[in-house]
Amino acid sequence: MTRGSFSDESLWGNASVSSTRLDPDSLLEGLTLPQREAVTQRGGPLLVIAGAGSGKTRVLTRRVAHLIATGDARPYEIMAITFTNKAADEMRRRVVDLVGSAADQMWVSTFHSACLRMLRAHADVLGYQRGFTIYDAGDAETAVERIMKELNLDTKRLSPRSVSAAISAAKNEMLSPEAYADTYGDDPQRRRIAEIYQLYAQRLKVANAMDFDDLLLNAVAMMRADDFVLRSYQQRFRYLLVDEFQDTNGVQNEWVMMLAAEHRNLCVVGDSDQSIYRFRAADVRNILQFEMRFPDARVILLEQNFRSTQTILDAANAVIAKNANRHPKNLFTDGAQGEKIRLYRAGDEYDEGRWVASEVRRLRSEHGIGWNDMAIFYRTNAQSRVLEEEMLRANVPYRVVSGMRFYDRKEIKNALAYARLLVNPRDEASARRVINEPKRGVGEAAQAKLGAYGAEHGLSFAEAAHYGAAAGLSGRALAGTAKFSFMLDELRALSNDLSPREIIDAIVRESGMGDALRAEDTDEAYSRLENLGELASAAAQYDTLMDFVERMALVADSDQLGSGEGAISLMTLHVAKGLEYPAVIVTGLEETVFPHRRALLDDDELEEERRLFYVGVTRAMRYLALTHAWSRTLWGQRVEAIASRFLQEVPSELILDLTSTLPTRRSSFSLDDDGFIGRTTQFTSGRAFGTGAAPPVRSTGAEKLGLAVGDRVVHDRYGPGVVVRTEGDGSHARAAVNFDEHGVKQLVLAMTPLHRA
Repeated sequence: MTRGSFSDESLWGNASVSSTRLDPDSLLEGLTLPQREAVTQRGGPLLVIAGAGSGKTRVLTRRVAHLIATGDARPYEIMAITFTNKAADEMRRRVVDLVGSAADQMWVSTFHSACLRMLRAHADVLGYQRGFTIYDAGDAETAVERIMKELNLDTKRLSPRSVSAAISAAKNEMLSPEAYADTYGDDPQRRRIAEIYQLYAQRLKVANAMDFDDLLLNAVAMMRADDFVLRSYQQRFRYLLVDEFQDTNGVQNEWVMMLAAEHRNLCVVGDSDQSIYRFRAADVRNILQFEMRFPDARVILLEQNFRSTQTILDAANAVIAKNANRHPKNLFTDGAQGEKIRLYRAGDEYDEGRWVASEVRRLRSEHGIGWNDMAIFYRTNAQSRVLEEEMLRANVPYRVVSGMRFYDRKEIKNALAYARLLVNPRDEASARRVINEPKRGVGEAAQAKLGAYGAEHGLSFAEAAHYGAAAGLSGRALAGTAKFSFMLDELRALSNDLSPREIIDAIVRESGMGDALRAEDTDEAYSRLENLGELASAAAQYDTLMDFVERMALVADSDQLGSGEGAISLMTLHVAKGLEYPAVIVTGLEETVFPHRRALLDDDELEEERRLFYVGVTRAMRYLALTHAWSRTLWGQRVEAIASRFLQEVPSELILDLTSTLPTRRSSFSLDDDGFIGRTTQFTSGRAFGTGAAPPVRSTGAEKLGLAVGDRVVHDRYGPGVVVRTEGDGSHARAAVNFDEHGVKQLVLAMTPLHRA
């Protein structure tokens, strides 16, 4: 389509209005006074602050229907925008129920879908052909990786995924490659990313392709570049409605403001207290500063909650009031006061998990709440491991919502595969799984050669990896195979002396899994690191690696329990947004867990953590329970904990504290008949489990060398190197050594064949 040739079919839709006559008054029935005001407000910008459970979708859809019923807008003059396809489909369904076939003439969609629709018609303004390709996240990362290889960049030091994430963040901030370079030019790594970003943008243009971020960015650029296109869309969409406005990023906000500039009939609905997606570039300032952008905006508060009891709302109100950056409001209900919030103070995470399992059984037996009507929330994915195991032990059906079971996660499967290889060097499935994890250049063709060589010479796959050259490997595949074999030999030598927890730690470190995840520098990568830390915590409960591997196989292969009556939902608090359950348990309420440790030194991050707690609490309809543990195992080390500040912010009169202060709990473990860990507990005044003396080891004598930073040393396998850090003494002595050919290694000196150079 050329400039100036708008098609009625593509842009305006069918101009005929449905013959169905709507009664405006009937659309106001059952609405509260503030809801009615939000539905009937006309003329100029409108900000609807919709508290949790206040019926915002009902208000949005009734407003759309009321605009049509009163004749204030024709259907094709209305655009309603939200974030997810599911939310858009639900909104569209409700609008259809109200206005019938007239809904077909509206744009009711996500941001990305609306921008794509515009670009399909007018991308030629930016030099694209109408049939441009859309790159998903995987396509984008592949393109970035290809560019990095052409530039001979080390993809282990700077991962394609982290570069792709940085480019996405730049686009969300509306930074071009040049602007990105100008903004971050003092940082050598950022300069390199800017170079990749520039080439990536050029490759996309040549390929007539856009990635998902481009759909938003280019829609804005298109309207900026062609005033005719901009004014045409402005004139058409006389009424613009945006849901979940607190979750918009900079590009989305700019797109909305450009479209609304002509008629200014912009209605945004949201809640600054529920802005929890900063890690996805959501900017809560967009809703907080709406009135600054539109000084004449009408602001309507929806404070009546139709979901939760007043006790639950009082708790939510008290906590969120501690945030400074928000629109003040106070949720209330005409419903029941409800039961007090149950608080359980656990000795450790296993005690917490057992109590949660018993509590959901109590809710089912005493209150008749079905499994489907209960949910357990946690801050990070790693916390699900103990909860899942306790659900299995208690025969409670569960499902992990929008995520994988702990032992189904890729990083966990990989770490366990390494552990299985140490126990059984002939385990071909495990060897094939991890020989190229992280990437070492040992692809399928190289693996096929190793497999064939092993079969011909009676060797296991891992053994065949020692003979890469004889198997016909060369170049990167040969080097990667040699590194893999060397690393396995080193881990196997150490495994005789290290505890299972230390072995998992060594696997993560020596395999390069940890470095690869840290190099990604994304929230997802750090979450996966936390999962590996939780696996180390699981390993700390076993005496031998073989015991650990065997029991993990039983747990990992256990089917999720199910029944005809459904299953309890386990999920992170971020996933819980938009859901509701009659009964909710929020777990892990300790400082550094929730709020997360990354938020403790950043006021903005801490406020977002508080909003996340607010979201979790307001998912509960009738029953709410909160738990914390006095100690928790992190990376295999028992750590003393203090209760989350959020618990202290809940008024004490709303709480039924089920436990008194507990002494330090020490756990001992045994194996029961079904192969799961059996746990008995005893209370001691001594140190918590996992912090006692290390088991005796067969010393190499290296701990007696008296090493200092700068000393030259030689390792039997790694060769020469220099000491860069030391800590501890005796059997606990450790050193970090920068080896000439193998880089920095963390060594337990008593177990290390090391001597002075």
